[in-house]
Amino acid sequence: MKRLMVLPLLALAMAPAAAQETVVCDFEAMALGDTLPMSNLYNGYDTDSRAEVVADPANPQNKVLHVTNKSWNTLIEIDLGPLASENITESYRQLAFDLYRPASDGAYKQFVARLGADTIYADAGFYDQGQAEAWVQKAYFMSRADAPADKLYMGFNSEDADFYVDNIRLVAVDNGYDFTDEKQTLRHHAQLAGKNIGVAVPVWRIDVGNDNLEATQTVFRNFNMVVAENEMKPDALQPSRGQFNFGDGDRLCDFAERHGMAVRGHTLVWHNQAPAWITSDGYKNDHNYTRAELLEIMREHITAVVGHYKGRVSEWDVVNEVLDDDQSIIRTNPLGYKLRESVWQKVIGDDYIDSAFVYAHRADPDARLYINDYGVEFQGKAKTQAYYNLVRRLLDDGLPVGGVGFQCHLTVGEADSAKFSSNVKRYGALGVKCAITELDMSMPDPYAAGAEEQQAEEYAKMAKVMMNYGHCESVVVWGVTDDMSWRQGNPLLFRSTLEAKPAFFALRDVLKEAAENEASGIGAAVVQGDGSPFVDVYDLSGRPVAKGMLRSRVADLPRGIYIAGGKCVVVK
Repeated sequence: MKRLMVLPLLALAMAPAAAQETVVCDFEAMALGDTLPMSNLYNGYDTDSRAEVVADPANPQNKVLHVTNKSWNTLIEIDLGPLASENITESYRQLAFDLYRPASDGAYKQFVARLGADTIYADAGFYDQGQAEAWVQKAYFMSRADAPADKLYMGFNSEDADFYVDNIRLVAVDNGYDFTDEKQTLRHHAQLAGKNIGVAVPVWRIDVGNDNLEATQTVFRNFNMVVAENEMKPDALQPSRGQFNFGDGDRLCDFAERHGMAVRGHTLVWHNQAPAWITSDGYKNDHNYTRAELLEIMREHITAVVGHYKGRVSEWDVVNEVLDDDQSIIRTNPLGYKLRESVWQKVIGDDYIDSAFVYAHRADPDARLYINDYGVEFQGKAKTQAYYNLVRRLLDDGLPVGGVGFQCHLTVGEADSAKFSSNVKRYGALGVKCAITELDMSMPDPYAAGAEEQQAEEYAKMAKVMMNYGHCESVVVWGVTDDMSWRQGNPLLFRSTLEAKPAFFALRDVLKEAAENEASGIGAAVVQGDGSPFVDVYDLSGRPVAKGMLRSRVADLPRGIYIAGGKCVVVK
């Protein structure tokens, strides 16, 4: 098949399982200028709306369908031909196609598809359909239709849409693993290792109230920790002062409790996604609040939110992204740091962070309280050192900081496990926990040969560091499937079809190894040691058993008690 149709085949060649696809229409057999009917759900055919075969705006050698919508509930009508004799939802799970939007077209659209009279997909809202002026792949799980039909209807609800579609196809997906077998899941091995493997869930897209949906099952079978992607941020929880919207957060907590999952709260104080009644952009004090007034606003929000979720949310990102990106202060003051000049910092002062932790601790003394930031993962960077300085200052002043979060929004090629390890290690001496809180790994070219394998390798590098330290308990991936990510470059563990990517299996291998080490009595201190990958092993009489043994292979020794790296080790 032409153009983007090659891309899934490349991806499938690298995946452990295949997705069978049947092309419904790629428009190559049609003539330029040919049209398809535009059917209105209520009023027959809409002659003002148009679906015309034209040259591909990105590659004129290809033919695509140019659609201009002029009325709501108007969809492209496609003759199913030989497929009309079967109920396609019995053989296929997804409707997929390629989408191109001009820059002038609105990003937020509601996709709808029908098979005859049966609606097989309808977005619950108007969602961002992805990058403009580039072909993007779309895939939607179809609801079951009652019977065969000779027509497929699909498109976007809009009265002024302008878009192109191509390569309309039906997909029968094999996820590459069996999530009903717990030993094939991430969660099984993480729990055996005594770690949390978490995921950010877009509650507005994944129905956490319906455990029968495959996307929902993918979450609770693979992860033992969840965090709301957006629904527990300040603007979502308190859109108007004193008016709280706990519905989505409550649904996520209900879901977690049904499945024995921990819940992270994200986030209490942030310059971004602050409600407009506080600030228009996170920096301006548009409403001329005094220090006392803004402190009271912060106290009210934290007290209400943490109090509402007390006993249900085990840990909170109390403050998020508080550091300025420019930390040149480190050159002249090695113990210094510079805070971001947000509305919180400018109106209240640097000690707004102190107050936030105090308020959160008062509201729920049992919750672990985190500070969270980006660009602070790798030793040797000024911002990394500034983050450490800030955490140490807060602890020295007696603030109840229990955890340090590293967002880890990375691009393939950036993961440096040695620098990350040396950075994480020093927080153990401060007595705080460490967590990867928002891991994703974008690929510059997702379809280049070897790109997914490199992505998998770097996922494994970062996760392995967390497995090697006792004070590192959690790895949270920021999203479920690539099409739900806020980033380009297919950065997550699952494709839009819910197929597990190589990164899934690489992460599972890391968790499995950690679980095996835990079961063998090989603690994190032995596995990590002084950072060297090798260790000398002796029996209890002091006789050498192995010189320069890989730490990861200590668990393979015969059952017994050994001294490895100066630590007593029991191999069971």
